[in-house]
Amino acid sequence: MTLEAALVVPMALCSIVLLIYFAFFLYGRCLLTQDAYILAFRSTRQNNTGWEDNPVGFVADSASDVLGKKYFGNSKPAVSAASSGKTVTVTGRASANHSAMGRYFLKPISGWEYMVYMKATKRETAKHIRTFKRLKDIGKEFSDGL
Repeated sequence: MTLEAALVVPMALCSIVLLIYFAFFLYGRCLLTQDAYILAFRSTRQNNTGWEDNPVGFVADSASDVLGKKYFGNSKPAVSAASSGKTVTVTGRASANHSAMGRYFLKPISGWEYMVYMKATKRETAKHIRTFKRLKDIGKEFSDGL
């Protein structure tokens, strides 16, 4: 029993700790994906706020508010943005650095880094809906006239 316990208990403990670290990693990655898309989407929806010509500035200005302090077990993300025409791209980087398993064979010393890349396109939805409805009305008037 002692030899089995000496082999099984550390292996089980290592597996449980690894599952917890993987959960921190996935939690941080999901949050960063969500926050990067929120920043990209909100930067394309800025009308009459002074930011409509500078979506990259909006992302830089509002990144700390969106990211907040919710990245438990992960480093604070670094967010950058780029704009090309009507498309805004937000890139975020962070890492899950946990030193409890230090130099063991299962965990790299540098930690687990992750990067997300989200983009959103500025669309004038109301204008498209009005145009479609107008074309539909014209088509109806034309078909009623025949």
